[in-house]
Amino acid sequence: MNIISKLMYNQFVKTLIEIYDNDMILNLIGMYHLQPEKVIFLYTAEQKNLIENSLIERYADCEKIYRQYRLDTLESLLDEYDEDSLYVDVHGGNDLTIAAVSALAREKGFRLCYAGTTTNQFYLLEGDEITTEELRMPKLTVREIIELYGGKVRDLPEAHYDEHGRKAVEECLSLRRSATKKWNNFCKAMGSAGTAYKDMRIWRCDSRFAEEYKAILDSLNHVFDSCEIQGSKLVLEFHDPAYQILVTDTGVPFEYETYYQMTDSGAFDDVDLRVKIDWNGGEFVSGDPNSELDVVASLNSRLISVSCKSGKYDQQAIYEVKANADKFGGQSSVPVLCADIDMDRPEYVEKARELNVLLIEHKDMKEKRAAQMILDWLETH
Repeated sequence: MNIISKLMYNQFVKTLIEIYDNDMILNLIGMYHLQPEKVIFLYTAEQKNLIENSLIERYADCEKIYRQYRLDTLESLLDEYDEDSLYVDVHGGNDLTIAAVSALAREKGFRLCYAGTTTNQFYLLEGDEITTEELRMPKLTVREIIELYGGKVRDLPEAHYDEHGRKAVEECLSLRRSATKKWNNFCKAMGSAGTAYKDMRIWRCDSRFAEEYKAILDSLNHVFDSCEIQGSKLVLEFHDPAYQILVTDTGVPFEYETYYQMTDSGAFDDVDLRVKIDWNGGEFVSGDPNSELDVVASLNSRLISVSCKSGKYDQQAIYEVKANADKFGGQSSVPVLCADIDMDRPEYVEKARELNVLLIEHKDMKEKRAAQMILDWLETH
């Protein structure tokens, strides 16, 4: 950082004029970086339902003023401000607004600034002089980013397993990979058998179940504490009731494997699993639109949304992970599709590339390369 940039970085900023953007992270970055005494948010009538976001309110430890504008009122609005320590953040709004505000601000001698989210730089413009500073970003959690974009996370009764649980996941994933059809049939049968024993540690089912799936049951030493025939019944004792989902939902072990690879890397600010989101940002009500994201992480306030496919998938899966990432993380989000199957479909690879979706395939997952591939992607996108 040069001397001029150091001086500007430490300069007291009294007022920041922020053009409100539909991509919510852009309304937070400049304010967080400059730490002004006052922020004036300029918003259009169409953005009225987006302003006064609860997370922005929480992160903005300063006075906040919201002013509605039209293009034909921008000049008179800016005429109201004439301060030595005023900056105008032009990273927001549509292209026409950015051009109009930039021209007016320069005409009035205001300083301009904007955040380079892909360059990790904050740019400050005074007259013809441009200086840069390393961008200071808040370390938002997964929940905070989703809240920023209008969603609300539901607390699911998920167990983020200890070492014993990780062994259970490994057993299930190994069995599924070695005999997919047999494993899928086993999970379907387990789901039917457990209808009356939901959330209970001990299940009882017909002893014929033990004969049909003996090899699988014998291999799940960490899922079950015991599997015994008692009379005409097979008695299954789970190590923990939370383990039921590992043997009733065929895709869950692969979701946990993906989650483990990302948490083990230690590279992300936050990682969460099976995140259920209410689109309306309120209480979960039957019939409300909602989504469940398999694995979600955050890094430097960017959302990484991972869809895990343990079996075959179609192009719709690529569109869905892209749509969910954009909706709950904005344009800087990273959509990822992790597949535990060799599809050999070049057109799917091309579609993922076209939509800027990172495709992590079976061989990469087996080599535990998911986290590094995501980090490499973040460097270039």
